[in-house]
Amino acid sequence: MLIRVGADQTKAGGWWNAPVDASTGNFLYIPIPERDGTDCHPSFIRRYEEWYGPLKRFLRRSGTAGTYWQRKIGQRLDKTMHLDPDFEHLTYGDMGARRGRQLAQFNRDDLLVFYSGLRSISDSDSLVYAIIGVYIIDEIVIARSVSNARLHENAHSRRISPEADEIVIRARPGMSGRCSRCVPIGERRGSNYYLRPDIEQAWGGLMKKDGSPRGPNVTRSGVPPLLASPHKFMEWWQRQGVLLVQNNHD
Repeated sequence: MLIRVGADQTKAGGWWNAPVDASTGNFLYIPIPERDGTDCHPSFIRRYEEWYGPLKRFLRRSGTAGTYWQRKIGQRLDKTMHLDPDFEHLTYGDMGARRGRQLAQFNRDDLLVFYSGLRSISDSDSLVYAIIGVYIIDEIVIARSVSNARLHENAHSRRISPEADEIVIRARPGMSGRCSRCVPIGERRGSNYYLRPDIEQAWGGLMKKDGSPRGPNVTRSGVPPLLASPHKFMEWWQRQGVLLVQNNHD
């Protein structure tokens, strides 16, 4: 499954996009805000203040003041993040009748590909749609069943009372993680973004859950597309030579 994650220009995504240095592929993963009214275990709450230092280090390495992002983070320091995926713990959670139910049918060794719409530090009007992480699934558990010792590992298990349909996916260490540099896959056509034709061909296209072909629009989707040929994707991915790291930033 190809899943869009991270801050974006929707209300749920926080209305803004995380930064990327398009010349190097260096980027900062910034999670979306937690939903209003969500009760999390007090000792496990994750706030945007954690990201202020990493943001400044990213901007300094990229040679830009980045006042736009510093202002965005600065306005939210005490706000709770929905840190998901959590690349430090190699988890991803979801819920609901559409995506959560579909993901619950996945199996060990299945593939999750995370991408984001990132904003270029050199061109504030330009978004870079790029892969930021890859998971090989190790196991899928019900959020309510997560042991106390592992509640902190994902945004959905950090909730005091997860819904019955919330799941937590755990990825396989050594084969999964956040990308050390992002890999651009999209191009703008009109007001939307699509997979580049060379990417779509290399992957064998996208499809719906019923197996029918799906268009290459990657701007946003309530029901994420499936990779028509995971094997073709992995052959392409291995050629990219991207290191996967087990951390959320730095």
